[in-house]
Amino acid sequence: MLNIHSCYVRDLSGKWALGRSLTPSYLLIFITSGRLVYHVDNEDYPLQKGDALLIPAGSFRWAKALEDHQRYAVFFEPTGDDKQLLPILSENRAYKLRLDNTAYFKQRLSILLHHWLQKGPYVNAACSAILMEVLSVINHELDHRGIKGKKTKMVKDIKNYIAAHYSDPLKLQDLSAYSGRTPNYITCAFKEVTGFTPIEYLHVVRVSVAKDLMLEKSMSVREISEKTGFCDQAYFNRVFKKVTGHSPTAFLHRKSG
Repeated sequence: MLNIHSCYVRDLSGKWALGRSLTPSYLLIFITSGRLVYHVDNEDYPLQKGDALLIPAGSFRWAKALEDHQRYAVFFEPTGDDKQLLPILSENRAYKLRLDNTAYFKQRLSILLHHWLQKGPYVNAACSAILMEVLSVINHELDHRGIKGKKTKMVKDIKNYIAAHYSDPLKLQDLSAYSGRTPNYITCAFKEVTGFTPIEYLHVVRVSVAKDLMLEKSMSVREISEKTGFCDQAYFNRVFKKVTGHSPTAFLHRKSG
């Protein structure tokens, strides 16, 4: 069970500052208004409304307000079991997170503070349960964003690969082999990040290049279709019309007109 040492909500002025101090226990800070900056060991953490900052025990921290602000703060100590349950408590580093549902976190921390001030017979159990819930949600969001970041990087790499090889007879299996992921995984991830499947994106790139060639060079439609990686002109015509709304011939007529 998490051992809570203290918790509070405070409204602080824009002149507030904290000198360099040792953090004796874990500290969770949640900003509900205003802006400030925290320095934890050798890292800077600008904070504003909706940001949470978890500072591990043993860290040196100092801070300075940039304007009037309000923050919730909870000082606590996790047990060995808690550290096994939540990775953010087992790694000796600070975590900053912009929370999506600020109303939820403010409500949960308000209830935690209410229990703490009441000092009832089960205050430790109630406060520990609420704080564990809040920390679990933070850990989940950090994990999810880490996965999303990896997907974004993979999609960026695939887009660069397509840009360099659009004229080759690319297939989904080629992109799968390049990324080391299954065709189904890269299709789902690519669409999640871009709104297109990899093949739809490949078509957009090829058609974009084809339009540039039509505008800049005196090449036939057949030559352009071959240069942009299409297996035959009929297929090129279908894809071109699907992407642009016009056939290649109509596009050329509009250009000459």
